[in-house]
Amino acid sequence: MKKNKILFLLFFAIAGFLGSCSQDFDNGLDFSNSENNGNVNEKAVFTAKVGEEEFTANVTNAIVSDNYVVITGVRSSKGDLIQMILPSNKIGTYTWANSHENAESFVLAYAQEVDGNGFISASNEDAAFLGVQNYTDTAIIKITAVDKTKKTISGTFQFTGFRETENDLTEIKVITNGTFTNISYTEDIPAEDSDNILKAKVDGVDFINDKVDVTSVSASGSNPYYSVVGKKNDGSSSIGLKINKSSSVGTYQVSGNVSNEEGGLVNVIGGYYRVNDLLYNSQSGSITITLKTASNIEGTFNFVVQNFTTNDEKTITGSFNINIEDLD
Repeated sequence: MKKNKILFLLFFAIAGFLGSCSQDFDNGLDFSNSENNGNVNEKAVFTAKVGEEEFTANVTNAIVSDNYVVITGVRSSKGDLIQMILPSNKIGTYTWANSHENAESFVLAYAQEVDGNGFISASNEDAAFLGVQNYTDTAIIKITAVDKTKKTISGTFQFTGFRETENDLTEIKVITNGTFTNISYTEDIPAEDSDNILKAKVDGVDFINDKVDVTSVSASGSNPYYSVVGKKNDGSSSIGLKINKSSSVGTYQVSGNVSNEEGGLVNVIGGYYRVNDLLYNSQSGSITITLKTASNIEGTFNFVVQNFTTNDEKTITGSFNINIEDLD
């Protein structure tokens, strides 16, 4: 089979890595059910049928930005996940037919483990080009509601994915009856300029960022954590950290929500590197907090990050000095 050219990493913690802030969206978003009745957000639900097996995620999160939407559900008991990346934030129906021109931002996948070889959806034409046998595109993703006040997103989904096996054959997985309801999201919107500092090297080469965003993230399945993102103004690349809010001075190894038993909350530590349409997430390494006060955290980090689809690895090292005074 021809090598799969769909190069986009799948990882449920992406929402914690990408920058967000409390600003409202610009005009253009379609929202529904956005009235605030003073109630606590309803419980997030993410379910589907994977082949003949029922899939219920216990860890969920999402990003809703001006240019894309990411929705992820993880089942910690088995370590598998479903992730959807859509090319728009508008309520409506998304298929390969109407999203093909934005294929780099239309990614549907099921992975049996976070660092494993995922089942990726494609159009019938692209699957044929890649030499995939016995594949039929069934992708239909619907965004039915985006609640701006509660910051939740809901909808339905189905798709078929394929992956190449070790013996160069193709394996197919059909995802049906998918629903995501009241999934909390963060907003990937540039923050105001600040004194936050993130210095980093990628394989020994300096990474120069134009701004550093720091936010407090509360996601289903994990304890609250800080998201620290250094990014370039043109959006071409960024480096991010996630630091558990309760962590004190000390060294913490990379953790992942999928490592925890179902039902428990996870203390999140990790990092990522994004360049163009490729995303690398931390596979090993650590963050060291050298100073923590009520208003400031300083420390260093050292990660090996890996791309999900290419298995390419890079080493990310650096230091950070962030202001957390107004984030609690």
